[in-house]
Amino acid sequence: MVMPTVRLVALVVLVLVGGVAWAADDDAREPDPWESFNRAMFTFNDKMDQWVLEPVAHGYDVVVPDPVERSVSNFFQNLRVPVNMMNGFLQGKPANGASDLTRFVVNTTIGVAGFFDFATRFGFERHDEDFGQTLAVWGVPSGPYVVWPVYGPSTVRDTGGAGVDAAMMIMPFFLESYVTIGARVFEVVNARSLVREDVENARSAALDFYTFVRNAYLQRRAILIRDEKDTTRDVNDRLYFPDAEPPAN
Repeated sequence: MVMPTVRLVALVVLVLVGGVAWAADDDAREPDPWESFNRAMFTFNDKMDQWVLEPVAHGYDVVVPDPVERSVSNFFQNLRVPVNMMNGFLQGKPANGASDLTRFVVNTTIGVAGFFDFATRFGFERHDEDFGQTLAVWGVPSGPYVVWPVYGPSTVRDTGGAGVDAAMMIMPFFLESYVTIGARVFEVVNARSLVREDVENARSAALDFYTFVRNAYLQRRAILIRDEKDTTRDVNDRLYFPDAEPPAN
């Protein structure tokens, strides 16, 4: 596992260096200079969602009760808590980091590996922190908006941050790669099943779904970086932020 991790970190460094060089005057630039490429990738992702992911999620939703889906979502969110914790500390938020550590211990033990979210009931709030936000706190500009095949919307800074977050995850160090990939696929199907109708409604209502999702992504990232209370979270946040809280029924 050491060599793949080293290569991953090296790649992340290259991406970040390139992003910082490009984005030195980031605020004065068009936020979506790669729109032609991005639209092509967005169309690919959207068609894959309609033709593959949505039908699979529909079948999954028919078989699996909603409470079980939410428990599965809780489990995967709990696996990410150490990443939130580390980024909280790196951003100079020790109280948030300590809260996340307590949250992880509570939900991993009495919450049965995270399937049940007792920590929230005990007052330990969940924090959405990642290395992309950490880089923003450290003053690294975002760079241009970019849509990656399968992965979805991002920015140059968030792309590099996602690589570091992946290196922080617990599972890859203890499980074979095919297990972690399978778990990720299962996580995505479960998350997609929770928002099937909402996604279809949003897709039908938007005049330009690409622009709608891009603006939702960039606005959401700005809210997270500024640690503002998010009162605008909608279906697109849940679709393109798999770690977001699932809708309550």
